[in-house]
Amino acid sequence: MTELAVESRHLLLLVALDAAGSLHAASRKLHVSPSALSQQLRELEDRLGGPLFLRQWRRLVATATGRRLTDAARAALADLSRAESEARRLMSGTSGVLRLSTSCHQSYAWLPGVLRAFAERFPDVEVTVVADSADAPSEALLARKLDVALVTGDTPRARGLAYQRLFRDELVALVGSEHPLFGRAWVPLEALAHEHLWSDARALEPHTVLGRALALAGVAGPRKLTPVPPASGVAVEMARANLGIALVPRWAATPLAASGALGAVRLGKRGLALEWQIATRVGEADPALSAFVDSLVADHPRAPGRKPAGRL
Repeated sequence: MTELAVESRHLLLLVALDAAGSLHAASRKLHVSPSALSQQLRELEDRLGGPLFLRQWRRLVATATGRRLTDAARAALADLSRAESEARRLMSGTSGVLRLSTSCHQSYAWLPGVLRAFAERFPDVEVTVVADSADAPSEALLARKLDVALVTGDTPRARGLAYQRLFRDELVALVGSEHPLFGRAWVPLEALAHEHLWSDARALEPHTVLGRALALAGVAGPRKLTPVPPASGVAVEMARANLGIALVPRWAATPLAASGALGAVRLGKRGLALEWQIATRVGEADPALSAFVDSLVADHPRAPGRKPAGRL
């Protein structure tokens, strides 16, 4: 890293000079003698190679270079002040920012309840949803772009991450009321070879529960696959219109099928199990993170006493 000419004392000097307009006034704000401030200013100007302030009448006025540097100093000091304040609150476990992502877009039907309950207990902890990390949650966690991720058991494991079981569910086919599979309790996996599947293309990758099951059954894939954004809701609406099938967890399919316009069909006689887990970095002992993990465990779709999710 290139050594910086500007030090933290220079940041304070620049902001104080800009606000006060003179060395004497700035010295009173910083509790440093005018001569010491004058020496700091000359030192900084020598390092940068030019004047930062000019004397106009009895006031020091920033040059264009000085203005640019002063604006940056003010922003840097404000950011550092916020970071220091947040660090103190993090030390006590009462504040901070938690970044969350989930591999399942249906999770957004129940996560708001978790977030509301958590916010009541920790009003100064902000939980931010990082949707664009859903494709590679492990990498995002290791890069510290995430603090917690909801993943399935077939997500590739990574060193440095800890995984806690959340709940067990089942991947089912969602079909419309006029679809030939509607009303069936289950269908063999070979039946997918004749279907139009609306899904995130990643659902068929070899490491996924469906990809492995299709490979074991000797099925190359569905008759047709139309990739759709997982969070768009397109797949469910296409199934509702009897234009193909969608893949959803059982907990999400149950309330959707309540109206009779959609039906949930088991894939294979024994079904395709989904193991939902909470992924975090090994050794993270932040109190707010631990409390948020506890909230997920207490209020997931299969938690005792939880009400079914509404329509997606």
